[in-house]
Amino acid sequence: MNKKTRTLAALLLALAVSACATPGGISDEDLLLQAGATRLNGEQVKAHVTGKTEEWIHGGAYYLADGVIKVKWRKAYSTGSWEVSTDGILCYQLPRWERRCHFYMLEVDEVSMLEDGRNLGVRPMYHGNNLVALGRYSTDINRQK
Repeated sequence: MNKKTRTLAALLLALAVSACATPGGISDEDLLLQAGATRLNGEQVKAHVTGKTEEWIHGGAYYLADGVIKVKWRKAYSTGSWEVSTDGILCYQLPRWERRCHFYMLEVDEVSMLEDGRNLGVRPMYHGNNLVALGRYSTDINRQK
């Protein structure tokens, strides 16, 4: 690779990285805080998820009160464990998956999920185990309001 090509590649990489950054380098959490959102603590997170199914784009998770999590991802099912720290970080572990953690923020009456510094938005929540019906965002009479 010649010097001109390397310079062009570095410039394109820098542009791509800067396009992904939030305005002024502010994190999604900071943007939500500035908008008046508050971060849920451990007890609030437990109340938000326990006994409910959280819908994801390609499936979801059902959080049992005893720390068991049941997950559907695409068409595969798995069972693992989940826990919440006092500061509201929810972590779960499934066989053959890396441990994953996220937290929630409340803005007015909507709860957003944040993971790896990104706001993943409001995730539909359903009372009970509704994993069988999930696959992509849908509507259901059991949806939490």
